[in-house]
Amino acid sequence: MGDTNNDLSRRERRKREVRDRIMAVAMKRFIRQGFDDTRVDEIAEDADVAQKTFFNYFPTKQDLFHQLAEERIDELQVILEEERSGAGSTRQKLEHCFVHLSELLEERGLLARDLILEAMRARPPGTTGEDITKLHTAFGAILRDGQARGDVRTDHPIEFLTEMVVGGFGAVMNNWVNIRDYPVKDRLAQTAAFLGEAISPNGARCDAGRRGQS
Repeated sequence: MGDTNNDLSRRERRKREVRDRIMAVAMKRFIRQGFDDTRVDEIAEDADVAQKTFFNYFPTKQDLFHQLAEERIDELQVILEEERSGAGSTRQKLEHCFVHLSELLEERGLLARDLILEAMRARPPGTTGEDITKLHTAFGAILRDGQARGDVRTDHPIEFLTEMVVGGFGAVMNNWVNIRDYPVKDRLAQTAAFLGEAISPNGARCDAGRRGQS
């Protein structure tokens, strides 16, 4: 029984390794020559697998692209979790995360835009989608830590602050995929700085001061 379980475990690891290798080489091909100009046989050759093996994992090239789009959300979640465990204030963590994202967008060029569009298209109409839920969870954890540490305002519920952060991030991404020549790198930096100020205790004091003057 133990040997059977070990065999299954080895097979599952092998399948995962092959799948990950196919996705990794496909990502490089798509960045270099675009989705439309990349052929399945090129991906299979780069991954050192037969075309039949490719289709065992991905029925079509579009299915592979969809999986890549879904994993970009997981990648952002990992970035946020790494920032959460790192040093620095909550504001610095947000700024680092947005800078890291800018670097990834620059590295991947137009492919990054296509991946985001694919993730948006895959979301059922009228739903928030698993991708948004993951972002809420990851950003919310950073903000909750900040409240406990004292560098995030407490006059608003954590859910509201999380919505504002995710909304700001989402607005920049939405503009980037829909507006030609949108300055996404500058906007991400500006948005991170603005959100960092808005969630800080200083932001709460400024709001209280304005209310007192009215």
